[in-house]
Order: sequence, then structure tokens, then C-alpha cells
Amino acid sequence: MAETERSARERSFGRRLAHLGAAWRRQIDHDLRDFGLTEATWRPILYLGQLPPPVRQSDLARALGIEAPSLARLLDVLERRDLIVRTRDKEDRRSNLVRLSPGGQRIEHQVRQTADSVSARLLRDVSTGELQACYAIFDRIESALGTPRDAGTTPVAESVAPDTVAVLPCG
Repeated sequence: MAETERSARERSFGRRLAHLGAAWRRQIDHDLRDFGLTEATWRPILYLGQLPPPVRQSDLARALGIEAPSLARLLDVLERRDLIVRTRDKEDRRSNLVRLSPGGQRIEHQVRQTADSVSARLLRDVSTGELQACYAIFDRIESALGTPRDAGTTPVAESVAPDTVAVLPCG
């Protein structure tokens, strides 16, 4: 590959990756619209279903990549809809612990199935080898950024990919 072509690809790589991640989330949003869920509501539900409960509210905010005050308002909405339960952390009274309610668990199952269906549909023509190559590239980029994958959030990233776009096709 000529140096100028490589430079052009490097310049557009992050933008294309971000665009694909946003498009991926829009597909999930579209498929979940009949459940009255938006990206703002299905993402925390999905993460809460994947992370070991209960989850500290601050850890959930970090995993979602949003600020704590924004998450607090969102959790207020989910709590009013009886999808989550928040309790004070006995080890740190300044922290809240969050878990899915029984109704939230049912919704999480539907969200996970929908996200899996979208992933299967979008990756239908991507071989296992191509997918493994993408993961290797993502791992190197994360290493260069100094942000290694968090073992606690890996299942979410691998099954959904909208935030880390860990399973988006490369090339």
C-alpha cells in the first residue's frame, strides 16, 4: 500500500469506526422500538445483565462511558419503570448499588436476544478469521491507547459492540 493511501486510511479509520458503532446501535434501537426502549435505556439494562450483580453505580457509568450525573438521571427513569433496583452500598455509603428487577431481567433477556440477532445479521458475511483479525487490531489499538480491555465488560463488548465496536468488520 502506498504511503499516501495508508495515511488516508489512517485518517479515516477512527471516523469510520465511530460511524459503524453508531449505525450498529441504531439497528438495535430499531429492533427494540416496539419495547419502548431507546439506546439510553437498553444499554444500561444490557450491561447490568452482563456484569456480576450488584454493580456500583460509578462502575456502571464508567462501563457505559457516560458521566455519573447523566447515569443517575437515567437510572431514575429505569427505577420508575420498575426495571432496576438501587440500594446503598454498605461498604461505601456514598455509593449506590444497582441491579435489575425481575421485570428488568425479562427486558434484559429481550435486549440481549435483539443485540445478538443484530450482531448475527451484520456479521453474517464475516469469517471467523476476519473477526479474529479485527479483535487483534482492536487489542493493539486499545494497548496503544493505554486502555486494555476490562475483563468485567468483555462479554458486553463482544456480544453487542456498540461502544467498543469490538466485533465490527474490518477492511
